[in-house]
Amino acid sequence: MSKSIHTTYKSLRGLTKIQIEAQFIDPDSDLATLGKKRSIKRSVKRARKNLKQRNQLNNNK
Repeated sequence: MSKSIHTTYKSLRGLTKIQIEAQFIDPDSDLATLGKKRSIKRSVKRARKNLKQRNQLNNNK
């Protein structure tokens, strides 16, 4: 299953502070989606880095 999320920071451009605070409260908002996207990207990067290190260790043995 793909973990791609097609939301960008452009969707937040031009919003007022009150509108952004309202999105902060709403769990289905663009702001929440961007937070989920960031956490997924971090976990994928960590997994790739760990896999690469394991492969390098196995190749050196």
